[in-house]
Amino acid sequence: LARPRTPSGVAALSPTRDVASPPLGELMPKIRLKVPTVAQEKPNSCWHASASMIWSYWQSQTGRQGPMFTVPDAYARADTVGLYPTEFITLAKNVGLKPLPLSNQLTEADLFRDLRDSGPIWCAGYWFGVGHIIVLTGVGGGRIQFNDPDGGVEKEDTLAWFNQKLASGIAGCRMVKDAQRY
Repeated sequence: LARPRTPSGVAALSPTRDVASPPLGELMPKIRLKVPTVAQEKPNSCWHASASMIWSYWQSQTGRQGPMFTVPDAYARADTVGLYPTEFITLAKNVGLKPLPLSNQLTEADLFRDLRDSGPIWCAGYWFGVGHIIVLTGVGGGRIQFNDPDGGVEKEDTLAWFNQKLASGIAGCRMVKDAQRY
C-alpha cells in the first residue's frame, strides 16, 4: 500500500505519528508524535498534567481507557509541593506507566527508538532550573520536541540541553505507557 506523497515527494505522515526518512547526509530519521497538550491546574502538578497527556495520547490510539488515578495525596498538596522522586514508581503503577532504563547520555537514536516503540515519554528533570516534568514528543536533527505542562504548550530545545537537564540518576525519570496495562 503506497502512502500519499507531499509536494516535495516525501511520503505523507500519519496523523498521530510523524516519522520521516532522513534527507541525504542525515543519519537519523525524525519522529514527532501528536500528543495533546494539557496545562497543569496547580503550581506543582506538572507530573499529573504530563501523565494526563500520555493517557490522552494512548486513548486516541487504542480507543481504550486506562487508569488515570495518579497519586491523590500528592495532588492534594500540589499547591505547595510537587511529586517527590520516591513517588515516581507509585505514579507509574497507578496510571499504567513503566520506567525506561537509566542512562547518563541519551543519543538521538535512543530517543527515536523509545518514541517509535513506546510513544510519548514522561520526563523528570531540572528543565528550567527547578524540578519539573515534561512529555518528550519528538527528536531529530539534534533537537527534541516536548509538551510543557506549564501553560500546556509545545516547545523544543537541543538534545544536549535534554541530556544536561534530565534527572538521569533518578529511577523513573523517564517513563512510558506499559503496553501490558491497558
